[in-house]
Amino acid sequence: MLRFVVIVSLAIATPALTSSLTPSMAADPATKQASAPVVPTATFVAQAAFGNMFEIESSKLALDRSKAGPVKAFAQRMVDDHSAAAVRFKEAVLEAKLAMPPDKLDAKHRAIVGELAGKQGGDFDKAYIEVQYKAHVETVDLFKGYAQGGEDTRMRAFAAELLPTLQAHLDHVTKMR
Repeated sequence: MLRFVVIVSLAIATPALTSSLTPSMAADPATKQASAPVVPTATFVAQAAFGNMFEIESSKLALDRSKAGPVKAFAQRMVDDHSAAAVRFKEAVLEAKLAMPPDKLDAKHRAIVGELAGKQGGDFDKAYIEVQYKAHVETVDLFKGYAQGGEDTRMRAFAAELLPTLQAHLDHVTKMR
């Protein structure tokens, strides 16, 4: 019953929230304020794991390939922050008594890393920043949605805990674009 009340309340509140967005906020996914979609816990766990591994792998590639100081600094931050997040993520999954997600990248993210690996110099830097931007837009939406309405309490707390860091990454990479 409570779930029904929450869903009805959100359905009523959502038009008011979205109508208060300025046109520029609605058009730019990096700044949108509307509620993010909520995915099932198993989907959240898998997507969070793949996204985190992608951040680490693509950023290690950037540390190796890029010659630009700001890009290398951002990549190092991604490796450091997402490596720490991986530890907290595994703890949260164990505490929630959920199945551990795969420990290898999915096909989508492997393909993106493969495309990056084929680039050099400024082309690499531009492509890396662009994929980081897109990945962080997706990840912020995923974590925001799960933090607001995910079904598992422990994973919801993890999403809420990590969300400010992910938003800071998105803000940083948005400026770099």
